[in-house]
Amino acid sequence: MHNKNFENKPPVWPWYTAYCVALAVVYLIAAAFGLYLLVAAPPAADYSTTELRIQGFIYLVIGALLFIPFAAAPFLPRKSWVWIYGLVLICLGMTSVCCLPATIPLLIFWFKPETKRFLGRQD
Repeated sequence: MHNKNFENKPPVWPWYTAYCVALAVVYLIAAAFGLYLLVAAPPAADYSTTELRIQGFIYLVIGALLFIPFAAAPFLPRKSWVWIYGLVLICLGMTSVCCLPATIPLLIFWFKPETKRFLGRQD
């Protein structure tokens, strides 16, 4: 028995998956760096220990909070709400100039009818 949604996978899907995996890795590295700053960072001439711990906490929290949605995205069911979820993740990437070369084409192709159909969206 074949699932109709997987037979008509839009061309943007592998690129979206790669984008989500890449950003999940980036945020995992950020969280790991934050943990390093909290636990094992050597004293620096320019920063106090308290400043390093605050920075570490911020990196850890933001990295962990953003890792989860990007890591989960490729495994979510093909439902209408997942199209919106993906749109939010693409727009989050647009907040960084480094991601614009990837997010602009993703955004253009995300609005194509075949992508919406793949995710069960009927507009």
